[in-house]
Amino acid sequence: MDLTLTSLTADTAANVAPKPPGRLRAHWALTTVSLACFILGQLLGTHAGVWTTPLAIGGAASCGFSWLFTRAVFDPAPHDARWSRIVVLVVFLTGVAVVLGDGLATPILRVIQNTHALGSSTVLMLTFVEPFTGYRRDLPGAEKRFRIAFVAVYAALMGSSVLAVNQPGAGAADRELAELVKTICASAALLFCGAAAWFRARHPLTAPGARRTARIGQGAEDADLARRITWLLREEEIHAAPNLKVADLARRLGEPDYKVTRCITATLGFANFNQMINAHRIARARRMLADPALRGRPILLIALDCGFGSIGPFNRAFKAVVGVTPRAFRGASLLEP
Repeated sequence: MDLTLTSLTADTAANVAPKPPGRLRAHWALTTVSLACFILGQLLGTHAGVWTTPLAIGGAASCGFSWLFTRAVFDPAPHDARWSRIVVLVVFLTGVAVVLGDGLATPILRVIQNTHALGSSTVLMLTFVEPFTGYRRDLPGAEKRFRIAFVAVYAALMGSSVLAVNQPGAGAADRELAELVKTICASAALLFCGAAAWFRARHPLTAPGARRTARIGQGAEDADLARRITWLLREEEIHAAPNLKVADLARRLGEPDYKVTRCITATLGFANFNQMINAHRIARARRMLADPALRGRPILLIALDCGFGSIGPFNRAFKAVVGVTPRAFRGASLLEP
């Protein structure tokens, strides 16, 4: 009944499309608009007419907005830090000044251009660092894979749009190719940001203020899960099933793999799933080997009864735990009065 209810609840939740947090939605919208302005400006070129300047201004802070979006993806705080907004504001305002002052050659404009270039480069590097913020060994596998994929895709886009295309002494054809590459990378980044927002909406991070409460709840949840795992091992002896995997146990419990693994290592105290299963298999084998009624049962069949696939792994695992071979253990146990 409990497993059925859990399955129904999970199915219902899966059919409801969650929304990203408000901060993430806002920065995703800003990033989308800014990248769209940059892409349209690149595609239209001189054909943009009166929209040339507005599109250039709209795309002036795409780097800064992308950084704020990335911070929202990997930082569960409900609001931005004030200093991050100031940095992006400086990048945007200097970008606007550069667009409006295009064609002018004044000392102050060169300072503004250098400031904008420095600010844009800084937020680009900070964007690369954000996925490593809060990275821990106990993160769920999906979260780890997401962060690794984010860094890999971001590095590929930046490497293509910044490093590969900015070659000194390039001719007109090379510059056109560079602009095309930048447009393609910006379009890919637009899709990439949408995918990141979609993932975070379905895998939300815990807000800083809720972490202590979450840890307390997690401890109670793991204790209950540990009792359920122990019951399955003792009463139903699921460890006797051959080729048992953590995914099989998780499916039986109606829980995610990572929660079951965390409970096994943190609450039950085993190094990993295999160690826990082998411990129960060896305990059962000891009882069977010491049972006079099973004196004539071959050790190979006892190994198979306990869930081992062959005699070799059984002998090695048994000796590693007990200190003697199964045959020696049986002989010593049956000789005892």
